[in-house]
Amino acid sequence: MNRARTRLGALPMMCAAALMLAACQGAEPEPAESQSAGPSGTSPSTSASAPTASSPESSPTQSTASPDAPSSAAPELSQMHEVHGIRFFTPEQWTAAGDDCDGECTEWDEWEIKDAQGKHVLTLIPTTATSPDGDMALYERELLDRKELENPGADTGFRPTSLIAEFWESTDQEDGEKDSGFDIALMDDEELAKRDENPDLNFFRIGEQSPMMWVEEDYLEGHGVPDEPTKQQAQQFLDTGQYALVRDILLSVEPAVG
Repeated sequence: MNRARTRLGALPMMCAAALMLAACQGAEPEPAESQSAGPSGTSPSTSASAPTASSPESSPTQSTASPDAPSSAAPELSQMHEVHGIRFFTPEQWTAAGDDCDGECTEWDEWEIKDAQGKHVLTLIPTTATSPDGDMALYERELLDRKELENPGADTGFRPTSLIAEFWESTDQEDGEKDSGFDIALMDDEELAKRDENPDLNFFRIGEQSPMMWVEEDYLEGHGVPDEPTKQQAQQFLDTGQYALVRDILLSVEPAVG
């Protein structure tokens, strides 16, 4: 009886000891839980030494600019051109020469302004020799960009002038044919203010001259603006480096005096 009692009495003590042993054994994996906080398959030492997202080592590249994005730094306009009383500036190795002149090129001829690769970018007529005669369309115009040129002074003969980037839609009065276009040119401010739906020319004034200077359609087509563009296509061109460059060239125009 006493031995049985002893065995029965020892049973709670053995159970208690077993429970304590199990509790001790169950507590051991707790450090493993803290180790498993890293990504699966990563050792504790690797997880602890991995660089944080803000450390330089974690960023494979430091530049976020897209390789296809146009450079924000426009080419320097370091080359000066003078054509029949008109001065303007372009990047180096650009040319300004008369096209198909009969003998020596005059102020009534078209002068082609080409880049270093020989691409025709802008055209200048030192004295207006064209007119909208024969144009039977009515126009709806919208200025997408306008910037006034610096006025060099009244004694130069220069009249207030703006660079304009204009989207237009036209309707022929005879057959109702629709058309659209996009012009980047210099325009006399006074003429611009009074322009209506009728056909017109983009020109400016220096003394007795009424020059015309504009960006060529072929150049625009080569940079995503088709022959009959939408307004969206015209607006997209305004965000390009090509537009920034021709804009700067047109804004550099001034009388060739002094």
